[in-house]
Amino acid sequence: MTCALLFHYDGDNGETEDAMRRTLATVAPDIEFRVWPDIGDRRDIVYVAVWNPPAELFLSLPALEAVFALSAGVDRLLENPALPASVPLIRLEDAGMADFMAEYVLYGVLHAHRRMPTFAVAAQAREWAHGVSVPEAASCRIGILGAGVLGQHVARRLVLNGYPVQCWSRGPRSLPPGVSSVHGADALLTMATNSDVLVCLLPLTDSTRGILDRQLFEAMPKDGFVINAARGAHLVDDDLLAAVQSGHLSGALLDVMHEEPASPSHPFWAETRIVTTPHIAAPSPPRASAEQACAALVALRRGDTPPGRVDRASGY
Repeated sequence: MTCALLFHYDGDNGETEDAMRRTLATVAPDIEFRVWPDIGDRRDIVYVAVWNPPAELFLSLPALEAVFALSAGVDRLLENPALPASVPLIRLEDAGMADFMAEYVLYGVLHAHRRMPTFAVAAQAREWAHGVSVPEAASCRIGILGAGVLGQHVARRLVLNGYPVQCWSRGPRSLPPGVSSVHGADALLTMATNSDVLVCLLPLTDSTRGILDRQLFEAMPKDGFVINAARGAHLVDDDLLAAVQSGHLSGALLDVMHEEPASPSHPFWAETRIVTTPHIAAPSPPRASAEQACAALVALRRGDTPPGRVDRASGY
C-alpha cells in the first residue's frame, strides 16, 4: 500500500514546500510527498501537513492518521468542519518562532517604556516634549498572558533586559528564574492591576476570546500599554479604542486583527497611539518548521506522543 503525505501552505513562495519535501525524503523516504490539489488517490493519504487549508482538503481521506499544523495556533484548523475529530492534531511549539516573538515583544515593551506614544502625539502637534520623563526598566512591570513555550521564551528575554515579569496561565506553571507565576481566572484582574505593559500570547479558545476587554483595561494602571501578538479575536476593538482615547491607556501594539488585512475604514488606522503590524511578529522559518513537523511524524510512527499534540478539549 502506498503511504503519502499531503502538503498545503497558504501563500507559500515555495520555501516551506521545498523544506518539507527535502526533510521528509531524509527521515521517511518511504512516504510519498504530494501537494494540494494534486492529491492522487485519496486512499493513499496517511498524513497531512498544512497551514490555512481549504475545508475540502480533509474530505474523504479514509487512511488519515495525523494532521500536522505548520503553525503554533490551531484555532482556524479546529474551526474547519471537515477536520476529523478522531485524528491526532500536532502543532508547532517553537520551530524558530520564539526568538522572533521575543524580539517583537521586546520592541513593544521598549516602545511603551520609552514613552514613544507620548512623543508621537507631541510630534503630531509639533511640540518638543523634552520634559517627558522615562522610568527605569525595573519600574516597568510586564504581564504576559500565556505561559507556554513562546510566553516563557519572551519572559526570559524581558528579564534579561531588566524588566520585572509575571506570566498568567489557567493553572500553576514552573517558570524561568526571575519570572513570577500568576494563575487562575480570579487572579487575572489582579495581574492587570500590576502590569504597566500587558502582553497577550494566549491560544485562541472559547475562554480566551475577547479576554482583552474594558474590564481588563480599566484594571491596568494609568498610561498602561497593550501588546497583542496572538489572535485578533482576543481583543474587543471598541474597548481598546475607548481606553486609549480616554487617556487611560497610553497606546497599543497590535500584530493581529479580527479581519486581516483590516478594512481601510478601521479606526485603528487613524489613532497614532495604536501601532499595527501585518501579522509578522513570529514567522515560521521553513526549515525549522519542516524539521519539527517531520520529527513529530517519526515519533508517531514509532508509537510515541510527540510534543505539540493538541488537546481538542482545551483548544491547544
